[in-house]
Formats: sequence, structure tokens, C-alpha cells
Amino acid sequence: MEKKKFKMPHSYVIIFMLLIFVSIMTYLIPAHEYDREKNEAGNTTVIVESYHEVEGEPVPVWKIPNFVMKGLSKQADIIFPLIVIAGCLEVILSTGMFHAYCGKMAMKCKGKEKIFIPAILLIFAFIGITQSTNKFIGFAPLGVMLAATLGYDAIVGVAIVLLGVGIGFSTGILAPTTAVAQDLAELPAYSGMWLRVVSFVLFYVVTAAYIIWYGERCKKDPTKSAIYGVEGVSSFDVSGTQVEVDKRHPYVLAVFLISFGTLMYGCITRGWGLVETAVCLFWMAFIGGLIYGYDPSTIAKNFVKGAKNMTSAALIVGLGATVALILQSAKVLDTVVYGLANMLSLFPNFLKPAVMLVMNVIVNGFVTSGTGQAAVVMPVMVPLADVAGVTRQTAVLAYKFGDGFCNYILPTSTALMGIISACNIPYDRWMRFMWKMFAIWLVVGTVMLVIAQLINYGPM
Repeated sequence: MEKKKFKMPHSYVIIFMLLIFVSIMTYLIPAHEYDREKNEAGNTTVIVESYHEVEGEPVPVWKIPNFVMKGLSKQADIIFPLIVIAGCLEVILSTGMFHAYCGKMAMKCKGKEKIFIPAILLIFAFIGITQSTNKFIGFAPLGVMLAATLGYDAIVGVAIVLLGVGIGFSTGILAPTTAVAQDLAELPAYSGMWLRVVSFVLFYVVTAAYIIWYGERCKKDPTKSAIYGVEGVSSFDVSGTQVEVDKRHPYVLAVFLISFGTLMYGCITRGWGLVETAVCLFWMAFIGGLIYGYDPSTIAKNFVKGAKNMTSAALIVGLGATVALILQSAKVLDTVVYGLANMLSLFPNFLKPAVMLVMNVIVNGFVTSGTGQAAVVMPVMVPLADVAGVTRQTAVLAYKFGDGFCNYILPTSTALMGIISACNIPYDRWMRFMWKMFAIWLVVGTVMLVIAQLINYGPM
């Protein structure tokens, strides 16, 4: 009898297994809490000296579906815009405009494929300086399309979008969460920017090099691809790139570029979020569809097709928020933070920033919101940093690295699970590609934090 090969469970199953584990832990971890208050800026802060025991409220396994529904409701302002964005992009894709221009690009870039990866990665990295990755879940299939045009697998396409935005966001040059963390640490907003800029450059270089190495390796030998043999992964028929550019495609492209430009302007200068993004792309789809000659029913049919394809990924976003809800309800989240903070005293001073990085990685597994993590972690980290001889600016940098980079390996990350689900890439296959990249990131992050400690990175 042939032995069955192990098959990685569906993403939903992985998350539910994690939820069951967390549910069991709520019975084993003693319940404690910090008192909280709002500072002058309106940010919720933890009162470090207030840590105290409270009566626990363990969450039984059979109540997990209740928290799943709460998580879905809580993330509704992310879920529904994502579905709308995917529907709108499908309308534009259905015109064949991207197919036609990708074909032309493939012909012009032949033999220059190695330039493509760092160029597109840099664009998304710059976008990520002020934007979160969640906003770009719907753009992942476009990344796959561009990568396939040049002979790369879907992993490369996803990595360009996901890790590109991730570099910009995680290094925290102008990320809103940086300002929140610095406010909680009583530092000037966006101070110490020069070292975050240096970090941005270093992380960009190592990430581009790794993606190029992986892409070229898989192009030479497709069996080296992390998704080799996996069925159902989003793909792009390169033969489809032979679609001719017709007389209406330039107008559709113009609508797309104007819409994308408007979107970037609004996000950077007006603080637009996912809702405004969805509205902008709605008008893009409607106007672009009409220009191409679609009647309203055809626009609607294509919109529904795209929205349907994004539903699974959008629901992942709600599931990812459930872990934090369970821990908070059971009143054990603060216990986890307190325990991790106490571990810091066991390490020598020059390693403490690196330990802070690891601690923030762990906390991020339970608190997926960057602002929420700052509210929980920074009020505890700041006094510990003061006592340990670590500057507060270094503690903020450790928080940013920990909050940012682990979002691309944790199954609780809405950005990660949303994007790979949108492209039908199994989590285990993504990790075959990503674990080495994450290890490199940790090494680079550790080096930067040790340097920050040695130069007394400030102010404070």
C-alpha cells in the first residue's frame, strides 16, 4: 500500500488550529492586566506600575466561532473594500489591456529581466514608506502577471508586491506607527530618521538580491520553484501576452494610470485608507469599462467575477484578528507581554535591542495591529530600555522591525494570508521561499540594532 504524502492543510485550517491552541493556553496562562489611560495625543498607554492579577475568563474551544464572527465584524472596514478593489481590477484586466502591454514589455525587456525585479521592488518599497501592505492585497495578481511575462513564477510576483511594500513600511521612515511609538516613548515624531533611511537601503538591497537569486534559479530549473507541482496557483498564460494593443487600450491604460496616481496622492497627502482606495478604483473600473465599450451589465459581470475570487482572501483578514480578540477576552495578553519583558534582564546590554526585536516578533503573532502593538509594547519597553541602558529611539526601531518584518511569515498576518490566498499559494510553499529571506532580515535587523546601541542612537 502506497504511503500517503503529507499535504499542508488549507490556510483556514492552519488558522483554526492556531485558534484552538490559543484557546487551550487561556486556561494555562494566569490572567493579569495593566491599567491603561489616554495621553495628550489621544493614544492609549499602559501604566507599567499597574500590572496586577485579575480573574481570568478562559475561552473554551466551542466559543471560537463566536470570536471568529467578532473578528470578521471588526475587520469589515478592510474585508469589504478588498472585495470591491478585486472586482474593480478584474474589470480592467478583462479588457486585455494588461495582457497587451505586458507582451510588449516582455519583448523589450528580453535579456534585461534582472533589471525588472529591483526596479518594480523599489517602486513598491517607496510606496510602502507611508502605506500599509493591506491596501495592496488586490494588486498581487498584477504582480504575478508581470513576473510571469518575464518567465518568473508566481512567488516572484507576490514577493515584489508584498516584500516591496513591506520594506518601506517595516523600516518605518514615515510610517504612522513610527510616530505613534515615538509619541509613547516621548520622542519627537519621526526623529532619528537617518538610521531608518540607512536601514531601508540595506533591506532593499538584500531583498532585491534574494528575489533575483530565487527567480533566476527557478527560471533555469522550474523544479526549484517553491510552488512546483502545486495545482491552482494563480498563473498568467504567457501566450496571452501576444494580445495586440487595440485602439482602446491606450485610453484604458490612461484611466488606470490616472486612477493609480490619484490614489497615491490621496494616500500620501490626504491620509486615504482602504475605503477611499476602493472608491477611487470603483470609478476607474466604471470609466475604464465604458471607454473600452462595455455595457453596464458586462462591467457588473466582470466585477462579480473579481470579487468572488477575492472572497476567500478577504475572510482570512477577519480570521487573523481573532487570535488577539481571544487573548484579550481571556485577559492573558498582558501576561505574555510582561513575561517577555522580564526575559530582557537575562541578556547583556549590547544584545538587548536584538532581544527586543525577537520579543516584538512574538507579540506581533498575537497583536496584528501595528498601533495596537505599540500601545501594548512601548509603555513596557520604554522603562525597561531606560533601566537597561538602551536608548528609547533604539527601542522604537526594535519595535518597528519586529512589528513589520514578521508580518510576512506569521499565519495571523492579514497582509500575508490575504495576498497568498488571493494568488492561491499555500502557506507552506510561501514559507519554503520566505524562511531564508526572513533569516536574512533578522540578521540585518540585529546588526542595525547593535550599531544603534553602540552609537547611542537618539535622541534619548
